[in-house]
Amino acid sequence: MRLVITHGHIFKNAGTTFDWALRRYFGDAFCDHRDDMPMRSRGVEYLQEFLEENPGIQALSSHHMCNTSGLEGIKSLPVFFLRHPLLRALSVYSFERKQNSETPGAKAAKKYSFKDYVQWRMEPKVGRTIRDYQVAYLASGPKVSNARNVGLNHLSSAAKRFGDGSLVGLVEDFDRSMTVIEQELGKHFPNIDLSYLRQNTGRAVKGEQRNINYIANELGEVFDLLVENNSFDLALYRMAKDSLEKKVDKTDNFDALLADYRARCEALSEDKKRA
Repeated sequence: MRLVITHGHIFKNAGTTFDWALRRYFGDAFCDHRDDMPMRSRGVEYLQEFLEENPGIQALSSHHMCNTSGLEGIKSLPVFFLRHPLLRALSVYSFERKQNSETPGAKAAKKYSFKDYVQWRMEPKVGRTIRDYQVAYLASGPKVSNARNVGLNHLSSAAKRFGDGSLVGLVEDFDRSMTVIEQELGKHFPNIDLSYLRQNTGRAVKGEQRNINYIANELGEVFDLLVENNSFDLALYRMAKDSLEKKVDKTDNFDALLADYRARCEALSEDKKRA
């Protein structure tokens, strides 16, 4: 059966860096899919047709990746990256503030302070970009990611990703996640090399708790509102951390594999400096 890596590229979750690694390894066999409308409107029916029309594709990334379980004759290897939802909120704001775009989010970020932007994003009529967005995406795909209500049923569906063969990495633990993902994908693509140069970076990560403290100070009373509207994303993030630790523990010689992975990434960085 044909195998295709399908990356659900969640906004501001290091997806551009992962895509860079896929393109570096697969070359023309990687597709950064940008034709959003048919993917959103027709879902797996469209993806089936697209992959059949492009038999050379071995890895595909989309911001609007549909549920791939209905593919026939093609086995999807889904990959997602999750980010701590509170840290992600700051990253989304910082990105939209400098983004050359006329989207409602970009306009609001340029108009508002971080605190006012978050308060605006918490309104039910506004897209749920920083309101339990990751649970909605993993549970239902982008079709439902702007739905007003996310509940336990969505969290339960999203949590199934940890046991259905999907590979779920963490932005805040990127190298260890990539080492695990590389080992898992290597079972299907022997000698796969997913070393990377970091792409599309914004605010430097200074430590999870330090940045959360910064966000709390910036938001004041709005911080509790942000936490409340990301309760399911926070629960999913904790599950993802537990899942990653279990996979690390089960991987033989993980420390050596991680050291080798980081050495390959460092070599790419050195090559870039010399270029």
